[in-house]
Amino acid sequence: MRCLIVGTDRLGAAPAILRQKFGVREIVHWDGRRKKLPESFPRGTGLVVVYTGFVNHTLMHRVRELARKAGIKVVWLKRGLSELEVLSSAG
Repeated sequence: MRCLIVGTDRLGAAPAILRQKFGVREIVHWDGRRKKLPESFPRGTGLVVVYTGFVNHTLMHRVRELARKAGIKVVWLKRGLSELEVLSSAG
């Protein structure tokens, strides 16, 4: 599965956790400062992780709209990696 991470400048340990605990094979990263709004997600995206503290509101709304139309699950993180680890242990 391909995962799109939106926001933050550096991914840190997030790709490793996504690979180990969620079975993600490929990571695509969009920073939160995009000027041009995306038309669609990269082909094959099965999960979107959004770091809300590092994304402008317009991009956040666009990601939500694209995910809703495509039926893709979105994980909204306020503080980052610690929330991602909690999600993986929850099931």
